[in-house]
Amino acid sequence: MLTRSPFERFSWHSDIFDCQSTDIDRFYLQLEEEVQRLGLSARTLGKAGSHPVTLYQSPAQKAQAPNLLISSGFHGEEAAGPWGMLHFLSGIDASLFERVNLSLLPLVNPTGFSRGHRFNLQGQNPNRGYTLEGGRPASNDDTSDEGKLLLEHARLLQAASRDGILTCHEDVLEERTYVYSFEPSQLPGQFSLRLRDALGHYFPLAMEGEIDGLAVKDGVIFNHFDTSFESFLVRSGARFGMCSETPGKQVFDQRVLANSAVMAEFLAVLAPEVD
Repeated sequence: MLTRSPFERFSWHSDIFDCQSTDIDRFYLQLEEEVQRLGLSARTLGKAGSHPVTLYQSPAQKAQAPNLLISSGFHGEEAAGPWGMLHFLSGIDASLFERVNLSLLPLVNPTGFSRGHRFNLQGQNPNRGYTLEGGRPASNDDTSDEGKLLLEHARLLQAASRDGILTCHEDVLEERTYVYSFEPSQLPGQFSLRLRDALGHYFPLAMEGEIDGLAVKDGVIFNHFDTSFESFLVRSGARFGMCSETPGKQVFDQRVLANSAVMAEFLAVLAPEVD
């Protein structure tokens, strides 16, 4: 089985944003522009190195609207997730918040992102070590500094993801796309298949076989629980969960567009427009 090097550096040029994928200053500048345009509230959960880890939320929470959380940037070499979130935000307007309570974690691992390598500056994996002990959030030896920040705010994040969590990842070893999905059912349903197909519009699907030792079928690894962030939130009560995986061997801007598309489809499935 092929393995990822935690400190191998990856960087791609984006024609969409006219910068390198590791340009964190440009990323934060454009993120702030979208935050201001949409009137999102910002809550800094803590710092990773010199950078804030910030949760953004709809400006006014609606009691009857679904609570959905989109997150990205857990692994620094998976840059199309955060840039895809910028592309997604640029295509929406504040009217969206009439039908959904949307929360966003755009960049969880800024020290890895700015260097283009998987782990954070301390050599920790920010997407492991999210556990429950006696039903309560708990860290373990695998929990990164960023993970501890998120676990300190677990109740906030559990509420924000009550109806669904989407985490956007990439697989730098792959030419095909696939998803990890979670549904309260025995087989993948509309949620899994529609989000998978949103990615499949851009890339071939990993149809059969194994990825990281797990069975994939028709582009889906289904209801696999580990100590990842999205798995933790599903265990904590999120109704639906998805970890999308775009293929790092494909063109970067196509990956950006695919990440943006899967975010849009996540909302279309779980917070559909009402005629």
